[in-house]
Amino acid sequence: MARNLFSVPIFFIVFRETLEAAIIVSVLLGLAEQIVHDDSNKSGTTTVRTEDLLTDDKGSNEGSGDVVAELESDKVRNRRLVRKLRFQIFLGAGLGLFIAMAIGAAFIAVWFTKASDLWSKSEELWEGIFEVIASLMIFVMGVTMMKMDRAKVKWRLKLQRAFEGKKADSTATTGKWILFILPLITVLREGLEAVIFVGGVSLGQPAVSIPIAAIVGLVCGFICGFIIYEFASRTTLTVFLVVMTNFLFLIGAGLFSKAVGAFQENAFNRLLGADVDDAGGDGPGSYRVQGNVWHLDCCNPDSKFDGEGWTIFGAIFGWTNNATQGSVLSYVFYWLAVIACLIYMKFKEGRTKLMGRESAAGTRRRVARDRDELKQAEKSDDSASRKESVVDSETRAVGGADIGVLPR
Repeated sequence: MARNLFSVPIFFIVFRETLEAAIIVSVLLGLAEQIVHDDSNKSGTTTVRTEDLLTDDKGSNEGSGDVVAELESDKVRNRRLVRKLRFQIFLGAGLGLFIAMAIGAAFIAVWFTKASDLWSKSEELWEGIFEVIASLMIFVMGVTMMKMDRAKVKWRLKLQRAFEGKKADSTATTGKWILFILPLITVLREGLEAVIFVGGVSLGQPAVSIPIAAIVGLVCGFICGFIIYEFASRTTLTVFLVVMTNFLFLIGAGLFSKAVGAFQENAFNRLLGADVDDAGGDGPGSYRVQGNVWHLDCCNPDSKFDGEGWTIFGAIFGWTNNATQGSVLSYVFYWLAVIACLIYMKFKEGRTKLMGRESAAGTRRRVARDRDELKQAEKSDDSASRKESVVDSETRAVGGADIGVLPR
């Protein structure tokens, strides 16, 4: 009875799509918090020191009032900026959800009224296009996030100018619209995928088993996204960026690999003139043998019957039981592109050398470091010479005193 009331495949499908969308939205929300607010420990010490200075100087009541008012205005401005950033993120996610629901409802109505599945002719092609777009946007976002810990103040000022309507450069405008476009594309793609997959799976499931499974999948996906958001809001910026950026790159590499696999599957289906997986099978005849790297009869994340646990690995890491040369090489090339981009960024910032060459920023960093070392050496020499002079003067004074007390 419980099996008839709860469809496990539909639960995992809805949970997978909700989790993918919630991860992107939660990362963006945590990033908005980290951009605006300084580290809590640093801000706390600054406030305490300011209050101590104000309490020590009892005669400067007007000056202390101005400082307190300025601190309060900064807090109000930061809260206002966070609300604007959140509004951009939720607006993009809400618009993507609305469009996905509208398109999904329209196509479901056509399916049940006209008895023809219009998605089946272009499902793989549509999935591949949106997965490529999402993987590229995640790549750009991840690279940008890696630079946030060294340019936190600059990005906060840029975003503040952008949302206040002041003149800002292209990076501020791009960052502003990324917070809107990325959740829009992500939620739209995941919503449409959920409509397609749930519509296909529901044909072989009892109608009473669909609502509970879909609702529980949505709730679990939202809970996981909320946990990720809470974790991101309470860690330091550097740790948060490193962990979440690696997680995003894993998702992006999986999406890029799945996109190539979807394009190849679409070409194979067009070659045969019809979908070869209408029966839901994954055995011989359902995939192209040429160029196949591995094919497992189990562990299929897209299976309607036995892919419950593997859907999570397929959603997060891009796992598939049917790997081709194109999907495997695309996964590897995605990570090679990430590595090359990060090395180039490190070279441009002057923190490493490439084939013995040093960038302009590296030259400036080296000159500044040599200058600081020279100053430290001069300070140490001056302090040593002062200590020697003090010791000599004390020695002479002690010697003169000893001579003065000698008996005649």
